[in-house]
Amino acid sequence: MSGKILNYGSFNIDQTFTVPHIVKTGETLSATNFNARPGGKDSLSKYLILFQLIIAYYTSKLSGANQSVAMAKGGGAVYHAGVLGNDAHWMKDFMVENGVDMSFTKISETEGNGRAFIQVSSETGDNCIVLYPGTNAKYTPEDASKVLESFGPEDWIVMQNEISCGGEIMNLAAEKGLSVLFNPAPMTPGIVNEFPMDKVAILIVNEHEAEDLYRDLGGQSKGKGGLDLAAELLKRFPNMQGVVVTLGGDGVIGKFRQEGDRIRDFIIPCRKVDVKDTTGAGDTFVGYFLASFVRSKNEDYFTRIQYALEEANVAASIAVQRLGSMNSVPTLDEVKAVLNK
Repeated sequence: MSGKILNYGSFNIDQTFTVPHIVKTGETLSATNFNARPGGKDSLSKYLILFQLIIAYYTSKLSGANQSVAMAKGGGAVYHAGVLGNDAHWMKDFMVENGVDMSFTKISETEGNGRAFIQVSSETGDNCIVLYPGTNAKYTPEDASKVLESFGPEDWIVMQNEISCGGEIMNLAAEKGLSVLFNPAPMTPGIVNEFPMDKVAILIVNEHEAEDLYRDLGGQSKGKGGLDLAAELLKRFPNMQGVVVTLGGDGVIGKFRQEGDRIRDFIIPCRKVDVKDTTGAGDTFVGYFLASFVRSKNEDYFTRIQYALEEANVAASIAVQRLGSMNSVPTLDEVKAVLNK
């Protein structure tokens, strides 16, 4: 089957404590609520805000597992590769129930799963996060080589900066002919030296990540807007097809090229929604974008990009109106119902 999507991503169990305010040094604080969920964060803010603000912020704290569920619900043939901890068997079952093929996921006999310890202020909705990598630090190029034997030039690989050996795995995938979608979060200094950026087909970042990435390449990002940054990144990497930048309250932009010099800008306006939980917004956006793009491969290239951005935009806006992360991702029918209004 052509058009498969391989997500070589992380697994996190999020343990969220709702507190009056973020704990200070030396302070002991009682939580008013506690949740443990797969791969995301809780926020109880119910303010009316622009959901692109959420995407721009939360793409810095992604979970690969959430993206896989979003791609599956968006109609993609999704395979998640990785290492689950010996305390997270249930997460594999949960993802299978949501349409993700987990046949390339191993379960460690000795290591615990990756975890995020999250405080959310009930007063402001602000949060702070402590990450424990767990089995996310146990990925190896040898395992990746075996997984990649089942994929080829018609397929895509999705990667984030959340696992060990990420750059080596990306390089192996590119050598096999897979197209690469890279969401370089969390952004770390020197990331351009760790990942083969010249092998990336589509890059998805928020505006801060775009600035950091451009500076990492030696550029001066001060005063540059999202489209300018996207243009500069495309210049630096001639093999890159396109860059998507989320711009907070200014929406989402994309800059894509086809056949060398044919370049088009895409500007997607924001949607106002009543936010209940920001947990899954960024992952939903990334997942739905690629699922839509791969599904519509018989359409004109730029038409595919336009619709993928619009579909991802709507999917994320639905997700933030629900509690949770994986369980907040809408179905494709729900997204199409909004698009067709």
